[in-house]
Amino acid sequence: MDTLYTLCRSADNRHALPLSDEACAEVMLRKRAFFTDEATQNPLVDEILKGGRIRAHEMERFDRHGFGDGPATFFRAHELLRWTRSANVPLLIGEREFSHTAVAEMFSRCVPNAKLQHIPWFSLARYSTSLALAWGGTALVAHLFARENGGETVFDRMVLSRLGLLATSVAVVTSALKANRDPRHAAPWNSAMYLDINAQLLRRNSTALGLARKEFVPNQRPFKKPAFYYALARDVEATGYEAQLRARAIAPAAAST
Repeated sequence: MDTLYTLCRSADNRHALPLSDEACAEVMLRKRAFFTDEATQNPLVDEILKGGRIRAHEMERFDRHGFGDGPATFFRAHELLRWTRSANVPLLIGEREFSHTAVAEMFSRCVPNAKLQHIPWFSLARYSTSLALAWGGTALVAHLFARENGGETVFDRMVLSRLGLLATSVAVVTSALKANRDPRHAAPWNSAMYLDINAQLLRRNSTALGLARKEFVPNQRPFKKPAFYYALARDVEATGYEAQLRARAIAPAAAST
């Protein structure tokens, strides 16, 4: 199933920059239809478009950065789900209470690669991605060593055993402590921020909605710090990031003339 994120990205990708007035109107129409359709099926998206709230019981127990108090947004939903994943506590969307699993499912319909569902530490599903990456990386390194040293086997057995043991141990320990996303796909923080900008502009009925493209949304690579994204999220909530989008859209157009 396509997520709200991939659907909106498909609308962006129909036209290259700079956008004509007709192309911008088409992108806006498509995005509005995608959000409206999802809101009819997804209480989280409906609450976000209404400018409502999402929160957890005993918020002070989980909110270490003071970011949890605010309007319902995709990014705030991600953080609340992340903070409460281990405790597996229910969340309030508006005045309705939903289980953590239910809200995580609502969120996964919008943002891919989030991995915010509560998974017990002893479940094999918690370790599958990390172990697959660890074993795949070990096999690749062992094969390269064997080829460089002129070995008769496909893999260097010493590298395979020693590096394999180390990589497996690291994968198991880190996965037990933290459920990692799949690094081969877009980071959910960036995807959630992209959707929040689109949702804010949709609520404002702004023509900048057609300019709300992924390449115009700031992000951090390779290491992401909460302070950067929390400040950006507050800016998006206050202004819709509209002025910055228009400025970024002008730059490519000016460069092409």
